[in-house]
Amino acid sequence: MNSSKKHELAERTLILSLLEGSLFSVLPYQITPRNTLIAGFWLIALAIGLLVGRKSAPSADFTDETTIPNSPESAHASLSLDSPFYVAEARKVGRREITGGSISTANEEAIHQTMIELSDVLNVGNRIERTRQMIAFIDRIDNSEIADIVQNFREAGWVDYNRSEFSMLISAWMDRDPFTAISFLDQNETDGWTRKTAISAWAADSPEEAANAIRGLEDSGEVNDWVVGLIEGMARNDPDGALLALKDIEDSNTKNQAIREILPEVVIRGAEFAGKWIEKIRDPKLQRDTAKRLASSLARRDPESASDWIRNMTTVATRRDASEVVSEIYAQQDLDGAKLWAESLPQDTMTEAAEGVAKYLARKDPVEAAIWLRSLGNDPDLDGARFRFLQETGQQEPQTALENVSTLSRPKDQERYYRDILKRWHKTDQTAAIAWATENSEFLPEKVLKGIFPKPKKKKK
Repeated sequence: MNSSKKHELAERTLILSLLEGSLFSVLPYQITPRNTLIAGFWLIALAIGLLVGRKSAPSADFTDETTIPNSPESAHASLSLDSPFYVAEARKVGRREITGGSISTANEEAIHQTMIELSDVLNVGNRIERTRQMIAFIDRIDNSEIADIVQNFREAGWVDYNRSEFSMLISAWMDRDPFTAISFLDQNETDGWTRKTAISAWAADSPEEAANAIRGLEDSGEVNDWVVGLIEGMARNDPDGALLALKDIEDSNTKNQAIREILPEVVIRGAEFAGKWIEKIRDPKLQRDTAKRLASSLARRDPESASDWIRNMTTVATRRDASEVVSEIYAQQDLDGAKLWAESLPQDTMTEAAEGVAKYLARKDPVEAAIWLRSLGNDPDLDGARFRFLQETGQQEPQTALENVSTLSRPKDQERYYRDILKRWHKTDQTAAIAWATENSEFLPEKVLKGIFPKPKKKKK
C-alpha cells in the first residue's frame, strides 16, 4: 500500500474508531478473538456460488438533460451503467474470474499462524495503537494470503466487534488487487456491508474502473450493495456524478439507499450546493423524500443557511415538505428567527413551516403558540400546524387546547379533537372536564357531550 493510501486509510479508520463504542472491551474473556480463533478456526467454509439478485435496468427518473460529448457532463454520463462508453470500457478492462473454491496458495499452518498474529492485534486495548498495529500487519501480509484471512476473519466471528479493522483489511485488498477481491467477494461473501465497503474504497479514487468491474454483478439482498458502495465511493469526490450514475437504475430500493449514501457529501458542501443538487432529481416523490433528509442535516449544521435553501427552492411540493423539517430545528435554536422566517415565506410554504414552529412553541408556551397561530390567518392549510399545537397542548394544558379547537377548518376534525382532549382530561380531572363542557355546551357537538357527561341512572322498577 503506498504511503498516501496508508495515511488516508489510517485517518478514516481513526475517525470511525473514535465514533464507535469500545464493544470488545466489555465482552467476557471467553470470546476474545484468540479464543474464538482456537474454537472455530477449522470450521468448514460455506459452499461457493454466484448470488442471485436483481439486475439494473434502464429508467429516466433522475434527469432529462442530454449530454454533450467532451463536456464535463459527458464524463458523468460515461459512468451510467448502460452507456455505450461504459460497455466498451468494460470489455477492455475485463474482470478476473475465480471459480472452483479457495484462491489461497498459502498452506493451512501458515494461515493459522497469521490469524494468531491478527488476533493479538485485535486484542490491543488502545484503539489508536490497535489501528497502528493493524496497518503494520496489513503491510506484512502477502496478497495471496488476504482471501483466506478475510474468510477466517468472518468465520471466527470477529467482524461484528472489529468492523474498523475488517474495513481496513478489505480496503487494502482493493488497493492491491481489486479484481481478485471483487471476484472473491462476489462468490464467497454474502454480507452486503463488506461488498459495499470494498467497492466504495476503490470507487473513491477510480470510479470508472470500479463501475466497470462490478458491471453485471447481482445481489440477493434487498438492495444491490455493489451499486450502493459504488455510489458511496464516487460521492466522496463527485456528488453530482454519483447522482447522474444512478439515473439508469430501476430498482427503487437500491436507488433510495444509494442516494442516502450521497447525502453526507452534499451536506458538507453547504446549502447552496445542496439547492442545485436536489433540483437534478427529476422524480417528484424521490426529490421530496431526499429533500426532507437533507433538510434535517443542513438545519442542524446551520439553520439560517438551511432556511435560505428552502426559500430558493423552485419546486413547491419539495419546498413545503422540507420547510417543516427545517422550521422545527430552527425554532429549537432560534425561536424568534424561526417565527420571522416562517412568516416571510410564500403562503404555500408558510403554512407548512408553521408546523415545526408551532410544535416547538406549544411545548414552551402554549398560550403564545395559540396567539401566534391565530395571527397567521384562517387558511385551511394551517390545519397541519393547528394539529401539532393541539397534540402538544392537549395533555399538559387541556383548557388552552380546547379553546383553540374551533380554529380547525373542518367540523369533523373539531369533533374529534374535542372528544379526545375532553376524554383524556376527564380521566385526570373529572370535575374540571365536566365543568368546562357544561360551560361550553352550546357549541360542543352532541356526541362529545354524551361522551363526557355522566349517564343518568335507570330507575328501579
